[in-house]
Amino acid sequence: MNKRWIGLTIILLVAAALVFVGWHKWQHGQIYPSTDNAYIGADVTAVASRVPGTLLKVEVEEHQIVKAGQPIAQLDPRDFDQAVAKQKANVGAAEAAVALQKAQIAGAEAQLAAARAQLDLARTDRDRFAALEERGSTARRQYDQAVAAAKVAEARVEAARKQLAAAKAGLEAKIKGLEKAHTGLDNALLQRSYCAVTAPCSGVVADKSAMVGQVTAPGQPLCRIVQTTGEHVWIDANFKETQLRRIRVGQPVTFTIDADGSTEFHGHVASLGAGSGAAFSLLPPENATGNWIKVVQRLPVRITLDDDAPARLLKIGLSCEVTVDTSGLEE
Repeated sequence: MNKRWIGLTIILLVAAALVFVGWHKWQHGQIYPSTDNAYIGADVTAVASRVPGTLLKVEVEEHQIVKAGQPIAQLDPRDFDQAVAKQKANVGAAEAAVALQKAQIAGAEAQLAAARAQLDLARTDRDRFAALEERGSTARRQYDQAVAAAKVAEARVEAARKQLAAAKAGLEAKIKGLEKAHTGLDNALLQRSYCAVTAPCSGVVADKSAMVGQVTAPGQPLCRIVQTTGEHVWIDANFKETQLRRIRVGQPVTFTIDADGSTEFHGHVASLGAGSGAAFSLLPPENATGNWIKVVQRLPVRITLDDDAPARLLKIGLSCEVTVDTSGLEE
């Protein structure tokens, strides 16, 4: 009889201990929600050529660390060199046209000055013959000739003035042509500069597809650069919707990376997603059906990392276990 009571007591104690442990674990999970559905993410920049061409050089290898501005590849520049030479010739021709037009303006100004001088002389002769004609000292025919000569001189001045205006208008057109030629040259030089493909940021080369001799099109990725430092790397932790009640932006986070083991690193909650993963999936679930079954949804929570995590472990896609400390939240 005593043995039976002892056994029952042990069972009750074990059950009580299990209940206590379970309750304590549940309480801990309420204050420190955690998930192992978490993965490292980072900014990934595709490196591509902005112009079509044939690759002459590929100067990086897979997994190589590069700095911003470091050469990635070199395209064959011969076609672009020809375009630059053509545009330089256009600029030379436009400059020559401007110089010629300026010379024509100088000639038109000289013609206008000569016409004005002839007009002054013709007017002087006309006035002199007018005075002589009034006194009867000259023939009427000479006076009429002087008047006609003055009118011809006025017409020549007006023609010279219009010719000068036309030459100046032509100069404006030639100058605009020169500006257009310079714009074409600048564009050709810019296109030529795109033959050198450089790293837009610092990081690690990944997904390299560029090969020497390859014909590439504008926008075709040659490789990708993964930025694994500072604010460019983060963790996306997918928490159950039942765990979100106490999670707030700015709360401290501890996490472990599966590739490292049990070492704890630190971070902070940066933001909560705008919707569950199912809501943004390619085929979102249709819940307005008669056979609907409730499934606990998960919401992505972005974690920014402190500086204690080594860069060698910050590889995109690696699994993590994340725990959020919500103990500082006021109820």
